[in-house]
Order: sequence, then C-alpha cells, then structure tokens
Amino acid sequence: MIKKFLLFLFVVAAGYSCNTEEKKLPVTDMETATAFVRNLLDNDFTAAEQYLLKDETNVQIFERFKKQYSQKDKAILEKLKQADIIVNETSYVTDSVFIFNYSNSYSRTDKTILKLVRPEKKWLVDLKYTFSGNL
Repeated sequence: MIKKFLLFLFVVAAGYSCNTEEKKLPVTDMETATAFVRNLLDNDFTAAEQYLLKDETNVQIFERFKKQYSQKDKAILEKLKQADIIVNETSYVTDSVFIFNYSNSYSRTDKTILKLVRPEKKWLVDLKYTFSGNL
C-alpha cells in the first residue's frame, strides 16, 4: 500500500515538473533588447530593470521613464501590452556595443534607439545613449 502511494506521488511530481515552464533568461544582444522592450510594453518595470546597466544616471532615467509611462491612460497601456515589437535596424559598434532601433505596432512612427553594452558576459541596456545619442 505504501509503495503504491509513493509511486503515485512520484508520478504526480514527475508530471508536474514536466508541465512547468522555466522562464529562459535572454543571452544574446537581440534577446536582451527584445525582453527589455517587451517588459516595458507590458508595464513590468521590475522585470525590465534586471536588464538595465546599473549606474546613477541610468537608474534616474529609468525611474523618470517609469513614472511617466505609468501615468499614461489605461486604454493606451492595454494597447501597448498587445503591441508587437518592430525591429527597424540593428548594428554593432564593437563586439560589446549593440544598437537596437525599434518601434511597436501601436505607434509605428515612434522610433526608439537603445544601446546595449556587454561589460562582462551579460548584455545590459544603457539608457544614457537613448536620451543623449552619444556612444
């Protein structure tokens, strides 16, 4: 009886572990850029912040952007959540600097350029470039 119960628990645990999807963290420059933008469009700033290059200026820019974005009309926020990311252009400045030019399907004319840097083995978004244009 105990063996049958343990077997049942094992089968249930195995079935449960197969059905849970582990969220894959982005590795490449393009994956990181699209994950960051997707999180912004979804109004998920906690998730987006993990891809941010953490320095004083970037944190300040991110906090300002978060505040402005969150004040948008709820209907617009819902449309942004449903929007697709449109990649306009990508380019490499160096092997550790990637430029990502994008818009979204809700506001196609609004083009945004992000700079991603790889200070070590992880790609991160440097917002200073978006607002200053300097590499």
